[in-house]
Order: sequence, then C-alpha cells, then structure tokens
Amino acid sequence: MSKEVKPLISILLATYNGEKYLYQQVQSLLDQTYGPIEIIVSDDGSIDNTISIITDFQKNNNNILLVKNTRHGIANNFVNAYNNSNGTYLAFCDQDDYWMPEKIELLVQAIGDRSLVYHNSLFIDDNGKSLGKTIADKVNCYSGNDPLAFLLQNSVSGHACLCRRELMDKAIPFPKARFHDWWLAYVAAATDGVIYLPEVLVHYRQHADSKTDILTNKKDYKHIKEWEKYTEEIEWYKRCVSLETAHLDFIKKWYVLYQQKETRCINFQLFLMGIKNRKTLYSMNKKGGISVLFECLKLLWGIPVKRLL
Repeated sequence: MSKEVKPLISILLATYNGEKYLYQQVQSLLDQTYGPIEIIVSDDGSIDNTISIITDFQKNNNNILLVKNTRHGIANNFVNAYNNSNGTYLAFCDQDDYWMPEKIELLVQAIGDRSLVYHNSLFIDDNGKSLGKTIADKVNCYSGNDPLAFLLQNSVSGHACLCRRELMDKAIPFPKARFHDWWLAYVAAATDGVIYLPEVLVHYRQHADSKTDILTNKKDYKHIKEWEKYTEEIEWYKRCVSLETAHLDFIKKWYVLYQQKETRCINFQLFLMGIKNRKTLYSMNKKGGISVLFECLKLLWGIPVKRLL
C-alpha cells in the first residue's frame, strides 16, 4: 500500500528587526511534529541581525526561503511571503512568539472542510513568563459560518490560524481599515466557515513593540480620535459590502446607516439593528449582558453628539 502524501504547509513568517526573539521562534517552527513544511520569511527591511539569523538557519535547513518585502507594512509582508509559497495550507507566523511542537499537526487534523481553523494562545511577557491569561479568557472564540459574527468583532489572531490557499486568494488585497487576520476570518466565515480549537498551541508574546495589543496595555490605544475611528469603520463596512456573501442585504443597510452617523445626532435604526441582532454581532463579547447593551448604545449616538462629550 502506498504511503499517504501529506499536504505541504507554508509557514509565512513576517520579520522586521526581530533579532531579540527570532531564533527561538524559528527553532519552534523547525521542531514541528508535522511535515512537510516550508518556511517563507519575508523581511521588511531589517537593519539588525534578523537576516543573519535566518541565513544561519538556512545553512542546515533547505526548507527556509528568505525574500525581501518591497511594498512595506505587515499585511504586505505576509502577502509577499504568500506570493513566494507553494503550500496547500497557510500558517501565519509572527517573529516574537513560540509555537508548540504539535501546533501544525493538530490544525491540519482539525480543519476538515472549513476555510480556516484557529486555536487558543497563552499570553507571555518579554521574558517568556506566563501572564496567566489566554485569548479565550478575553473573547468568546467563534466557530461557524456566519460573517455577521465578524462584522464588529474578531476572535481570530493571525499567529493562531491555518487556512486554505484558496481563502488567501479570495481575501487579497487586505483592507487597510483592519488587521489582515480580521478580514481573513470574515472572508472565511463567509465561505466554508471557521473552526476553533481550545488547545493552547502558541505562547503569544506581549511587549512594547508588539503590532497588536489584545491586552490593551498600550496607554494610547484607548485614546484613538473618534473621527479617525469612525472613518476606519466606514472603510471596513465598505469592504464588507464588496464581498458577495450571506446577509449581504443586512450588511449593506448597516453600511448606509453607519454613514449617517457623520451628520445625525441620533440613529435609532442602527441602534435597533444592533439590539435585534446582538447575539450574533456581539457573540465574542466575554462579558455579555450589560456590556453588550453599552456597545449597542454606542450605535445610537452620532459624531456630532460625540464631539460634544
């Protein structure tokens, strides 16, 4: 009997001045129990020892490819890695985390006919010490195929997911209004769905230079100007409308009503849409109840009112 040929997994590693934690991360990729894998490293112009670390690994590992990113930015860095990959499935990788050896193997086993699978992660500090919290402690991690679940919130972190190559084809280009993983999750839910694994398969490092801040430790995170936040949301909903998917009529109506927040003081229609569909729209809200009500109340007030507060 012929031996089953397992699909190639492309690990897309985006780097930029990542020398501090990069060696441990790359070693954790090479220690994966699953094979075959290829590691595509896209570098965004590092001026530290990042390139040297990768080229040293290449001496003994012919499955590592190093390419330069010319368009710059984290999303473009991942797209550049993807454009140089060959895998049936794609795994996104940050430069400062640490992967459990069984991560890829378990994700491949779990994806089934879904577009994307993702897992839980443990938050660690600069020194690799546990912060005592996981992503699942912060949000309800969604499984299913309803894109409305990802319209307002996201539970999928890029470092935690494995997706089909076809999904990436459909998702590119990534919108600028949100992180690439959020859009990927939205598109996945709109196609063959997403599935969540509760196992902790990555130690997810939180530090001053992190691009994402799930624990909201950065002081300036909570002081985003209201107008900037609004225009970002408008761009996001515009992109969501561009995707042919279930509930498209709902999303179009939401987009139209949200645009009215720019000039209207109060928007009852948007508020009522949020209240009526709160179980789906805010399904990832860990606190629920009163917290969801407050989120819905935010939909009620327009920009003119918020400028007065």
